[in-house]
Amino acid sequence: MIYDVTNFLTTLDYLKNWQHIALIGHDNIDWDSLGSVLAMKRWISKRFPEKKVYAYTNKKPSSIFDFLEPEIEYWENLKIADEVDLIITLDSANLERFWEFYTNNKEKFEKTSIINIDHHISNSKFWAINIVNEVPATTQLVYEILSLFDNKLAKVMWKSVFDEKIATYLLMWILTDTKNFTIPSTTSKTLKIAAELIEKWADKDLLIKNLFQSKSIEQLKLQALVIDRIEKIKKDESIWYFSYISNGDLENLWLDPEDGGLREGLVNILLEIKDANFVSLWRIKDDETSVSFRSKDDFDVNAVANKIWWGGHKNAAWAKLEWKLTKDKIKEKILEII
Repeated sequence: MIYDVTNFLTTLDYLKNWQHIALIGHDNIDWDSLGSVLAMKRWISKRFPEKKVYAYTNKKPSSIFDFLEPEIEYWENLKIADEVDLIITLDSANLERFWEFYTNNKEKFEKTSIINIDHHISNSKFWAINIVNEVPATTQLVYEILSLFDNKLAKVMWKSVFDEKIATYLLMWILTDTKNFTIPSTTSKTLKIAAELIEKWADKDLLIKNLFQSKSIEQLKLQALVIDRIEKIKKDESIWYFSYISNGDLENLWLDPEDGGLREGLVNILLEIKDANFVSLWRIKDDETSVSFRSKDDFDVNAVANKIWWGGHKNAAWAKLEWKLTKDKIKEKILEII
């Protein structure tokens, strides 16, 4: 639930009064960010049809989202429309998650009212209005916000505007960000919201087919490669498993190295290992190395990721190095940060 009443009331007031609204997802947009953007865009457009609502990200969403036919604008040098008078950022812990998109629109960001809606423990609360709460997914926050707004406005505007598409967008990213309700921050409230979304006609059969039954042979071969390369590191009482992939691996399998969705869920394979405390999957590129961290129980990978550059959640985080690492250097880096 939203705890800051002032921010809640201000957000509702802004949505009612501003006419041109931009919803912005983070760089390399993922399930949670895109779902939040699409759900909020559809809700605002239906509740306030006289308003113009834009949805932005700086790169083309992954092909795994194609079944949604997402209505979102993208290109790397994208400029926010001049008439935009309200910006809402969704699922972004800090300004760096916007990369060149922020740089290209810095003056617009500085002169426009901005609302930050996010669920990351590492959120820097970079705008004046911050709706930040550590829940399993930003979409859970969006659902709570829109439900409260919907109920409040329905009293004077006759009916709810929640429909099958909005419910489906929200349910999908709750499923993916909670890893099918397996992460520690999943609560009874999360399960209740999922049930409510199904009651609101979320298309769970569409989600099951496209989320869990649609991998290509090439993606399964990539998964096998990750498993084959798993190594174990033990330090003190902690056990860390890691693996890695490179752009060359993806190209050899005829997979697009820039399509991040094709790698979705690979790091979670390592988390299935019985005695693992921490796991990480490293992606080696020609000029940089990125890494996804996961953990079980009380092991804090957000603190680990912050030792490199970035962060996220206690049990799931991401980081990046501005240079290429070899496999041996990955081992050294893990021993350095754990």
